[in-house]
Amino acid sequence: MPIPTQNPIVVAPSPTPFKDDDSVDYAAIERNVEKWIKTPLSGFVLNSENGEEQFLSEAERLEIVRTVNNARNGEKFIVGGVDSSSVTDSIRLAEDLVEAGAEMIRIRIPRLTKNVTGYFEQVVPRVPAPVVIIHQMAPGMFAGGAAPVGAEPEVIGELVDIDNVWGYIASGNVRFEARVRNFVTADKPFWLGNGLLLLAMTAIGANGACLMLGNVAPAECLQIISSVMNGDLAKAQEVQSRIIEADQQILDRGAAGIKAAMDILSYEGGAPRLPNPSVTDADREIIRVAMKNGGLI
Repeated sequence: MPIPTQNPIVVAPSPTPFKDDDSVDYAAIERNVEKWIKTPLSGFVLNSENGEEQFLSEAERLEIVRTVNNARNGEKFIVGGVDSSSVTDSIRLAEDLVEAGAEMIRIRIPRLTKNVTGYFEQVVPRVPAPVVIIHQMAPGMFAGGAAPVGAEPEVIGELVDIDNVWGYIASGNVRFEARVRNFVTADKPFWLGNGLLLLAMTAIGANGACLMLGNVAPAECLQIISSVMNGDLAKAQEVQSRIIEADQQILDRGAAGIKAAMDILSYEGGAPRLPNPSVTDADREIIRVAMKNGGLI
């Protein structure tokens, strides 16, 4: 499917289900995709922290992309994730992801080099798909405090201006990203990355999102962003207030939390990959109650 051109766009980093023997459950992925394509979710982000990428082999990550590509029946679009500080390895992996079915490549600002500009100037022109740059220097710490900075706002603006860079995914540091917004051309998408910040980040100019909550509440995420963009702040505040506790309780438990939320909605989340445990029964009930109070079930 072509990448959507009308804002807002909401994509979600897809969790990876596993079988009892800890192998990837590709059939469960297919069944989840069949459910997601019936929702307002715009697309799938594969090879992400939310999808437990650090617990997957490269062969498994590529097979997940192929599986989603085959199961989506031409619906939605696929964003493949690259997290490497190596120019050569980033290009190689991006090429493999595109071959497997990704229409867009999400590249994290590299964490092991200070030459961020040199990295993107060498990588982006050689990636065979549009690139979205994500400013997420501490993956997995979505519910933490101030996010680490990978490049200054002026530099990020210059990076997003590179030909073949499609857009930008902001960190959770609203104060910092409010300045970045002024350096990113309005012609390119500016996405937020955290459900707790849907209202705040849209108010400073975000027009889309890439976030965990999109797996279980895509309609609500889209409604908040659309309401702010259309000037209906009261409606956005009402929806944000209603779902904020569900987002917090899910997010606070990482991959196990979103998998529990998916199970509650009859998706197939299951347990995280070993050695990480599932949520406790008590935590699952906390998530269920928060989702019910938020109108998600």
